[in-house]
Amino acid sequence: MEQFEKFLQQSPNLFYMILAVTLIVTRIPYIGKYFRVVDTIIHETAHALMAVLTSGKVLSINLFADTSGSTVTKSTNKFGQVLVSLAGYPISSLMALLMMYLIKSSNHLLIIFILVSVAVIGMMLFIRNGYGLLWAGTFSTLNFLVIYFDNQLVIQSLSIFYTLIILTDSVIAPLHLLVLSVTQSSKAGDAASLKKTTHIPAVIWALLFSAIAIYCGYWTVKIGFPRFNYF
Repeated sequence: MEQFEKFLQQSPNLFYMILAVTLIVTRIPYIGKYFRVVDTIIHETAHALMAVLTSGKVLSINLFADTSGSTVTKSTNKFGQVLVSLAGYPISSLMALLMMYLIKSSNHLLIIFILVSVAVIGMMLFIRNGYGLLWAGTFSTLNFLVIYFDNQLVIQSLSIFYTLIILTDSVIAPLHLLVLSVTQSSKAGDAASLKKTTHIPAVIWALLFSAIAIYCGYWTVKIGFPRFNYF
């Protein structure tokens, strides 16, 4: 681990090469969407976790090949419904921040463990649709193999790869939601759900999600992105 960290410090442009690879790979049809579901499962698990914490019930999590997802929950009161709807985007943003902190403190393997745990627990307790189960199963298997073979370069590179996926999608997704809240507010996902529960316009909620995402994204970049060296 220390050798990899020293290499990153000596050649910080490598980090930006990994970022470039991440942006390219995640836009490749099928393959890119497969890996981007890692942010979706964090988002949907946040809804499920909040439902449990507010004494609600999680009926199902569904993950889809287009990177979308849905979580069906039952809450005992409106306050619980609001918290469940609020949880997804901010927790994705905070997860990116946490993972970047773990990278900076050389806890790369812990990132893999966290993501595998989320996938396995979701598969066992909440995920109900075919693609969701397939994704969680193959994602867990892939990462179990990475852990088993214990190749530090692969573990460290993959942890950065996952972190950058969650970072980019946690910023882009609420901005896309903001556009939808203006153009098609009924299709604005969590913002539309919050509008239904609170009667506050969807665009206000989308603005809140976007502000949190940008703020967390700023600190994630500030904490984890090395100073860029021009060639």
